Amino acid sequence: MTSRAEDLVRGHIHKNGPISFETFMEVALYSDVGYYRNKDIFGLRGDYYTSPHLHPIFGAMFALQIERMWEIMGSPANLYVIEQGGGDGTLAVDISTAVSSLNVSLYESLKYVCVDRQKIEIEDSFRIQFAESEHISIEDQTCIILSNELVDSFPVRMIEIIDKEIFEVFVDLDDKGDFIESLMPLNVSELAGFLPRDIQNLDGYRGPINTKTREWYSNLSNVMKKGFMITIDYGFEKDLYYSMQKSHRLLQTYYRHTEGSSPYQRIGSQDLTAHVDFDSLREIGLSNGFEEIEYLSQSEWLDSMGLANILQQLRVGPDKNRAMVNLISTLQDPSGLGGFKVLIQGKNLGNIDLERLNSDISWPLDLRFPNVREVHMAYSRERGSAYSLNFF
Repeated sequence: MTSRAEDLVRGHIHKNGPISFETFMEVALYSDVGYYRNKDIFGLRGDYYTSPHLHPIFGAMFALQIERMWEIMGSPANLYVIEQGGGDGTLAVDISTAVSSLNVSLYESLKYVCVDRQKIEIEDSFRIQFAESEHISIEDQTCIILSNELVDSFPVRMIEIIDKEIFEVFVDLDDKGDFIESLMPLNVSELAGFLPRDIQNLDGYRGPINTKTREWYSNLSNVMKKGFMITIDYGFEKDLYYSMQKSHRLLQTYYRHTEGSSPYQRIGSQDLTAHVDFDSLREIGLSNGFEEIEYLSQSEWLDSMGLANILQQLRVGPDKNRAMVNLISTLQDPSGLGGFKVLIQGKNLGNIDLERLNSDISWPLDLRFPNVREVHMAYSRERGSAYSLNFF
């Protein structure tokens, strides 16, 4: 039995002929019957966990970074914090709650806007404005733009190299109606700035190209007059990204905490993601006025927010909970979430003291973290539930 999303893909092919992998991914994920229209795609009942779904401490660390950025910019009376790709709103609620406890002045100046292509519904607005859109409509503001695992969800083009010629992957149907791929010669000039030199020598290489990032940065440049941008995702630098070591391994599928099936199975019921080429984010960002400030692993970034000290306090404190400490520690596991990359960029910041960005930051010892809610893995852990971890 075919899914409605699969039927829609077939309809596109019957009408237009072979479609690019980018178009296939757009339909599979974002059409009215696509994957992101499903409920409960996050958490234990869904297909994967992200860092915000582990424990609200992740949102608290974001709040600390936002507070320091706000201070560095002179504590403006009006600050937009714009989260793009807000998913189910978990991170937005945790950040907003943490800021309200951490710094009253910052909270009063804060305008938190959570943008996602799908409608976000939560019980309480927490003074958060939600916008259902592919783009951010705000313009020319002092702001902090943040995203967690957004860029990996952009539909991507797919290339394959055979006998030193670059082909683009298209999706078609055979005589029996089964999905097949067809390769069409690619005009390399279309991907100028993405592909490294001499890529033709990587015979047999196959991987995704995320050209959507051009439009993304163009939009963000209109949004931000001055401020910071924090991008967290999984991926590599260009030298490793375009290598035989990563060939055929940069596109992933997720279904019920299991990865590895064909993208042409469970269309509309499984997630499709592509690793991020962080060098291209640097380059495209720079061409849109965003200068690189820091590039580090999530483990290193959380360390600079004082997470290691917090974990040590939890280990020896009166309410010590080894299982919870181990759970939170996975945020810094270099083989998993801790290996994700954090790219911090800035625009029109002038001669501010960037050395203060990640120095001497810590969560106040007398301040509680935001409450664990049912959306967090920690909620189940507190109740002794058993499950396997699959982080995305």
